[in-house]
Amino acid sequence: MLTEGVVVMKRLETECGRGFSYTSDIHVLEHYYQQQYKLIKNGNTDLVTFELVMLGNALDFIDLVKRTIGIPLDSRESCIELYDEVMDALSRGIINRNLFDRNNDISKKAGAYLGFLIIANVGGEWIDTAEGEAVIIDGREAYVCDFARNRLMSGSELNAADYYKKVKMIRKGV
Repeated sequence: MLTEGVVVMKRLETECGRGFSYTSDIHVLEHYYQQQYKLIKNGNTDLVTFELVMLGNALDFIDLVKRTIGIPLDSRESCIELYDEVMDALSRGIINRNLFDRNNDISKKAGAYLGFLIIANVGGEWIDTAEGEAVIIDGREAYVCDFARNRLMSGSELNAADYYKKVKMIRKGV
C-alpha cells in the first residue's frame, strides 16, 4: 500500500536516507529541492529522478502563481478551488494573448502542481508513461499534465475540482 503523500527519494550510499512529505510546508520542500539540485550540479546525477523533476515543476508553478497572480498555493486540499481560479486566469491569458506556444511548459508545471495536490491528499506516485506524465493510484493513471493542457486550451469547460473528485474516487475504490 502506498503511503499517502510521503516519498523517499533515491539516494547515494554516502547520503542519509531522508525523504520528504508532499504535505510539508512549501519552504521546506523548496529547501529540499534546492539541496538536491546542488548535489546534482556537483555530479550526483543518480539523484535525478522523475519524482524530483515533477516536484521542481510543481514548485515552479507555485512560485509563478504567487509572483504573477498573487495567490499563495500549498498542499492543502482546499487549494483545488484556487487552482481552478488560477487556471481560468492563465487560460484567458493563453487564449487571448496566444501565450501557449511560447510557454508550453506552463501546462507541465500546472499538471505537476495538480499531481502534487493529488499525491499530498489522496496518495499515489508519479510515473512517466509513453502517454505522458501521470499519477498512479491503485493501478490507475491520472494524466494530470494532459488535463492541465486541455484545461488551459479550452477555457473553463473543464473543472479541476470535478477531476480531483473523480481521481479521489479511484482511491476509495468507487
